[in-house]
Amino acid sequence: MSLTRFFRLALSHATAALFAASLVASCGTTNASTPPSDAASSEVSPERVVAQAYRLIAERHLSAPDFRKISLETYHGFASADPALSLRTDGQIYTVTRDGKEIVSRRAPADPADGKAWGAMLADLFSASVDASPVLKNTDRNALTKGAMVATTKQLDKNTRYADPEEARDNRFQRDGGGGIGITVQRTDDKKVMIIAVQDGSPAGTGGVRAGDQILEIDGENMVDSPLIDVVHKLRGPVGAPVSLTVLRPSDGQKLTMLLQRGRIIPTTVTYERDGNIALIHLTGFNTATTDALAQAIDKAHADIGPELAGIIIDMRGNRGGLLDQAEGVAELFVGDGVIFSTKGRHPDSQHTYRSESHAWANELPVAVLMNGNSASAAEIVAAALQDRGRAVVIGTTSYGKGTVQTVVRLVNQGELILTWSRLVAPSGYTWNELGVMPNVCSAKVTSPDTLGPSAVDANRALLRQWHAERDPSAQEVAHMRKVCPPAEETSGRDVEIANRLLRNPKLYAEAVRLGAIDQASAR
Repeated sequence: MSLTRFFRLALSHATAALFAASLVASCGTTNASTPPSDAASSEVSPERVVAQAYRLIAERHLSAPDFRKISLETYHGFASADPALSLRTDGQIYTVTRDGKEIVSRRAPADPADGKAWGAMLADLFSASVDASPVLKNTDRNALTKGAMVATTKQLDKNTRYADPEEARDNRFQRDGGGGIGITVQRTDDKKVMIIAVQDGSPAGTGGVRAGDQILEIDGENMVDSPLIDVVHKLRGPVGAPVSLTVLRPSDGQKLTMLLQRGRIIPTTVTYERDGNIALIHLTGFNTATTDALAQAIDKAHADIGPELAGIIIDMRGNRGGLLDQAEGVAELFVGDGVIFSTKGRHPDSQHTYRSESHAWANELPVAVLMNGNSASAAEIVAAALQDRGRAVVIGTTSYGKGTVQTVVRLVNQGELILTWSRLVAPSGYTWNELGVMPNVCSAKVTSPDTLGPSAVDANRALLRQWHAERDPSAQEVAHMRKVCPPAEETSGRDVEIANRLLRNPKLYAEAVRLGAIDQASAR
């Protein structure tokens, strides 16, 4: 088994595997951060966090909020540890009671969308509730904040969410990188912490660490029974700071201690392998290094295969997305000019048309994109753009259908509010939120890759036209359309075989691309 295939297999166990440089997380985001607070997260009151969040929701969320309903759920989440507390309202007055006794009442703000006013009202209710409740007084502030924030975001949309300070730290590491040693670790069934991949050129890679080593100690502290998240956090630290790693090498039974110096680690999202005269590139996410890494992988394919290079397969099956600007950058590698995608939202800054002016240097190569039901967000941006613009044939199943953009805002407690603020629109004009991106070739309908012919390529012609023409389909219409090529989680080699077959048949490839593309003049 190649290292690339082994690496992808390890990543598929999402509940068990973690990057030592990051916890795997995905969200389609722009990165609009407020300045970080100097206060420790445990010292920041829930009132301050909720007040900030309410202002941001009022200003930026895709839909105008109704805080009359949201505030009730925010309070219930905040006070959930004490069932004796209750909040009731007649629409004008909001009253908190404990064991039936009134604690505090406040008049509701006149404007149901005034985040600042509703946040201030809730701050009064929170403060009085803590004063009256021994349970809340003894509850950790981070827990109170998380209860309030999780309840708040659930009232908005399924992609808006709150990350507490610990999760937010991991998210920032995944997006932007940070100090680490560049390994991927996994807890095995027999409770061992195993190194399953070592990043090329990382401190671990140059320091002698190998995939297959078992972690025993970090800085002299026994890690054998430690939670995996603790192992990950112990490996992180300031860039340049030393860390001592003790491992057991199963191949020869040696116990080795290595002193490493942490470097800036950005998790690997691009891996390349040669498949005959085809470049097979696995793209697992979109972080700050993805576009450059993909460009380097294509350069490597050119050098490796030479003039015989027949095409590129970009495997984005299971890719849950990442940074918006990286999706734009990846698409620009293949689309030379014109529209890539657009965003539309309530906030003026969320409305934008993204155009390529790169004169794409990969423009001459045939491209196949692999997608499945777990391909989402930034992966869908790339797939829709390359399909609409006639630069790739999409193969696999209908994708997840996450057609919204989230702006990530750092909160005063160092947590994050991941807030939906715009919808994504393909060059053809449709939005794939809930709907997904339909492949040119539905692999489930291909009887055998060896006999792939015009009939399989032509099978989705009518549906692709309908898909690209949709503007506001009902839930029933969405469900019906997605059944035609149902989303699936498989990442079998069959999709790769179909892609190979198409890329090696220029006439069939050109026909498949043409059926999924729009009039290119309209996208300029």
